[in-house]
Amino acid sequence: MDFEFTPVDSIDKVPEQFRGIYKQGDDGKFLPDEAHAGVIEAIIGLRRSLKAARAEAKAKTPVDLSPLADFGRTPEEIKAAVESRINELQEQVTKGGDAKVNLEKIKQDLAAAHAKDLEKANKRSEALQNQLYGLLVENAATAAAVELKGVPELLLPFIKQQVKVVEEEGRFNVYVVDSSGDRRYSGVTGQPMTIKELVAEMKANEKFGRLFESEAPAGGGMPPRGGSTPPRQPGRVLSANEKIAVGLAKGQFRSGRGR
Repeated sequence: MDFEFTPVDSIDKVPEQFRGIYKQGDDGKFLPDEAHAGVIEAIIGLRRSLKAARAEAKAKTPVDLSPLADFGRTPEEIKAAVESRINELQEQVTKGGDAKVNLEKIKQDLAAAHAKDLEKANKRSEALQNQLYGLLVENAATAAAVELKGVPELLLPFIKQQVKVVEEEGRFNVYVVDSSGDRRYSGVTGQPMTIKELVAEMKANEKFGRLFESEAPAGGGMPPRGGSTPPRQPGRVLSANEKIAVGLAKGQFRSGRGR
């Protein structure tokens, strides 16, 4: 019985010499690979010719065998030539002839295309992750630094070292971590530490506190009261006019004369 090269639900139903040209489809069935379409058509065509020659020979009626002249002059010669050609094609598929070479090339092309698409997808994923990191970390860190009167440009590198973005159940969450990469928690709320809490901690730190504006009054004390002369410098003798100015400021001179 001739094999018809139709889809089958089990590869065992395919003659062993033709299993190399079958592949499994998405539905689980096995069907001929399009890369071998030329080989399949040649085999089917030769079989049809062979059947026609057999039928004509059996009927013993004269038949025009000129279309099969390439295979022989008599039905016997044509039969032998066709069977030989079929065997050659089967051997080519089984041992890896042109059909297998073409199949390997197709596999290589598909692998190269897949690698290219994968590289493109990785680059896009990296770009999106960097953009996401900027939105989730840099913006929050900058806002916290400004609110606490810090210098964002100087603080950001240190903040980033203590923050990581984690994808959890389809969402990206920002966590403050310690030097070991473990999450840190707020001593007030017991919840994961926020970036603002981290910045506040850095402000209270002697090392990082220098990156924040000082909250001490300018000059280290209260400014001189309106119009009074600057305080006396130690070791310097006041002039007569300076003594009068100091006395007026203290209320020691009234109406042009001192008490």
